Amino acid sequence: MVAQRAADTLVNLVGLVVVPLLPYYVYHRRRHDLNLAEVLRRAGLQRGEIKYVWHAVGAVAAICGWIWLFPPNLEVMTREGAAQHSFAGAGMSLDVISAALLYALVQTGFAEEFLFRGLIAGSLSRRMSVLKANLIQSVIFLAPHLLLLFIMPEQWPLLVLIFGGSLYLGWLRIRSGSILGSWLIHGGANLAMTLSVLVRTVSSQAVFSFCGAV
Repeated sequence: MVAQRAADTLVNLVGLVVVPLLPYYVYHRRRHDLNLAEVLRRAGLQRGEIKYVWHAVGAVAAICGWIWLFPPNLEVMTREGAAQHSFAGAGMSLDVISAALLYALVQTGFAEEFLFRGLIAGSLSRRMSVLKANLIQSVIFLAPHLLLLFIMPEQWPLLVLIFGGSLYLGWLRIRSGSILGSWLIHGGANLAMTLSVLVRTVSSQAVFSFCGAV
């Protein structure tokens, strides 16, 4: 599983990080004579103010607590086409956990935050008000997530949550000058959801095996 996940992660990194970064770098190199390190900092690859990192840590803790107390519908989360579908019933081996970490922290967490918050929100916020920039980047982030309606149409309220979450992540990135906080939250939320699916499907399998033995 981890080999396939690594390949998927590489594709995402190329498509969402490398490809958009190249014209971004060329533009700032020619227009502002910035080197690569300066361009990456401008794109949010820096620590930023530490208080915003603590914002993110608190948000991740709250998300994990919410998922623990109110776990999402397992049938919906493991439906064909859902992000966690491939993890359903996969077990809790090192291979599977490594794949979950790659998916949550790198394939989606880092790649999407770099593009949507690092490049898009950062660029917009330098050209217009924070409010307008944040609203626009959130609409852009929401657009590809509309595909959820084809997989789980009854879960349309998730789109409201995604849009609201994007507003918070955008605010965090713009205020801190960094994608570290938004990356922690995005990756942490995806990891919590994936581990929830792993644990609950393992538990379900164990119950079925026990009942069959009896």
